[in-house]
Amino acid sequence: MARKTTGSKDGRVHVISRSDGWAVKKEGNTRASRVVKTKDEAVSTARKVASKALDVVIHKKDGTIQKWEKAEKR
Repeated sequence: MARKTTGSKDGRVHVISRSDGWAVKKEGNTRASRVVKTKDEAVSTARKVASKALDVVIHKKDGTIQKWEKAEKR
């Protein structure tokens, strides 16, 4: 069973590259919330999933962090 994050301000939603596209994954979950074809679409989806309560961490194709959007700054 997938472990779920709490709705606390410490939670994060990650945008990560996969062989079949870009995944949007809540930190602590074992499976991606959604997999889409483009990075832009994944970032947009992650921002919606995160709402204003969670940080959004956008990764480069190599896995390193490109941008970290704090919840209170959006």
